[in-house]
Amino acid sequence: MSSWLKGNAGFRRLAIVLLATSWFQSRGGTLTGSLAPVGQGADVNLTINGALDWVHWGLYTDTSVDRKATVTPQIGSVVPVGAASGFTYVFQYSDNYNGYSWEDGTPFPAATNTTTGIWAYNFAPADSGFEFSVPADTNLKTLKVYVGAFNCRGRLTATLSDGSATSYTDFGLFNIGNGPGGVYTINFAANSSGQSLTITWVVSNPQGQTANVTLQAAALTANGANNPPYASITSPAHNATFSAAATISIHAAATDPDGNVTNVAFFADATKLGDVSSSPFTWQWNNVSPGHYVLTAKPTDNKGRTTTSSPVDVFVHTTGSSLSASVAVPPNSVDLTADGTADWTHWGLVTNTSFNYKSLVPRKISNFTKLGDQAVQRFGDNYAAFNWTDGTPILQAANSPTGIFTTGFTNGFMLTVPADTNSRTLRVYVGLYGAEGEFQTYLSDFSAPAYADTSLSSVFGKVPAVYTINYTAASPGQQLIVVYRATKSFDLTYGNVTLQAATLQGGPQDPLPVYIFNPERIGNDFALSFITQTNQSYTVQYCDYLPATAWTNLPAVSGNGALITVTNFNAANSKRFYRVQTQ
Repeated sequence: MSSWLKGNAGFRRLAIVLLATSWFQSRGGTLTGSLAPVGQGADVNLTINGALDWVHWGLYTDTSVDRKATVTPQIGSVVPVGAASGFTYVFQYSDNYNGYSWEDGTPFPAATNTTTGIWAYNFAPADSGFEFSVPADTNLKTLKVYVGAFNCRGRLTATLSDGSATSYTDFGLFNIGNGPGGVYTINFAANSSGQSLTITWVVSNPQGQTANVTLQAAALTANGANNPPYASITSPAHNATFSAAATISIHAAATDPDGNVTNVAFFADATKLGDVSSSPFTWQWNNVSPGHYVLTAKPTDNKGRTTTSSPVDVFVHTTGSSLSASVAVPPNSVDLTADGTADWTHWGLVTNTSFNYKSLVPRKISNFTKLGDQAVQRFGDNYAAFNWTDGTPILQAANSPTGIFTTGFTNGFMLTVPADTNSRTLRVYVGLYGAEGEFQTYLSDFSAPAYADTSLSSVFGKVPAVYTINYTAASPGQQLIVVYRATKSFDLTYGNVTLQAATLQGGPQDPLPVYIFNPERIGNDFALSFITQTNQSYTVQYCDYLPATAWTNLPAVSGNGALITVTNFNAANSKRFYRVQTQ
């Protein structure tokens, strides 16, 4: 009897604790869920379902992530989870039972009925899958999670970080082999701001070693949420060129998923061109001056929500110069010394900051300017290997397959080189992986049409290229500007554009290095000799002490292509220092 009473009292104490815990968890927060099938062949429109945010995974690769472009991202990154006994691998697949579409995405603006997604594999399948989070506060929101299961039962768990509602767990989706997926609808609100909802989707009850779960998309909304409008410029085309004093008709397609577009404003860079309040949304931009302009359209819906379209570059040019370019596969071996008679550069020989260039000539090809917010990294398996024998700070290199790269959508590199009325040829060695590259080059005085190319593209493999640009400007003191960046990223983690080297030929002849021969004192005089170039002027300078505070000039001499001797007559001191300046 005593033993029973003790056991019963223990049970009663445990019951009280459980009741108290349940009461605490249900206080303030809301967390409910339900599972519904997604029919085979159905096409889920993420733009409509995700007024606050949406994400699609696996469009091209296992790290492809497309999301709503018109909002601040809320749905977090996916993390693979798995049993402690093994590592969970993530793969892309393209035979999902239903498809997904969107019209307001990034990096891919639109997709139609794509049957892609990602799946998780662990040699110990149980408890392997995916996890991600979304912000939670006191406002009630709805998250839809689109999932699948292969040879298993899936387990979805939704948990609020503040524990203000009981976690939701469901085992409802089960397939033997492949089968239709489902959508979980999670309604949630936390007890305070600054919280998160975590979704875990893993294998439960695996039917063999190949059991796995799939994840395709998620969409976030709320009652009364205003889905933003979105717009795209349909004309002019990206990288279009026009003659100066041009009239450019800018056309935009604008849509609002849950209302109507009341206005579209058109911009060139930060300058507002004008507004159009009804369809067709077209603005006539007249008498456009030479330049490079970035056009955008900003739609406003009937609830006052405004977004910005993807940019479109246009170039307006005059005449008086030339610019032509082509792209080719580079040779396996490139001699920078031979090809860069006026200048050359190479990046990434030893580290990501290594910058080597032609010695004993004025620098012409600039170091790169990084575009975007991603780091510049070095790589060592380039298609072409580079050689030089006249470099600095490294004098020579042989068969170096090195370069630099940067990842991410819109990120890349910019270079500049001199331009004037002299003809020059610039070659730029680039590449990419898991991306589409855009190569633009134009003159700073816009005296010729710009060149642009987007032919370099690869979902999985590497693509090497060399761009050859032949150019002159209409006036002295100009620059040729080169921009190379990623306009599409097929692989969120690894997609990148690369830069290895550049060479320059042509332009005015640079003075050759001057070497002093036979310096000697003859009586009260000092004499020295050096080899000259035709059409170059030389000034011999001297000082009595080093370091020199000032140099004294001897009369200038003109070069004739031969060895000449210059004499400093009646030199009072027994020791002097000399140098030769080429002009």
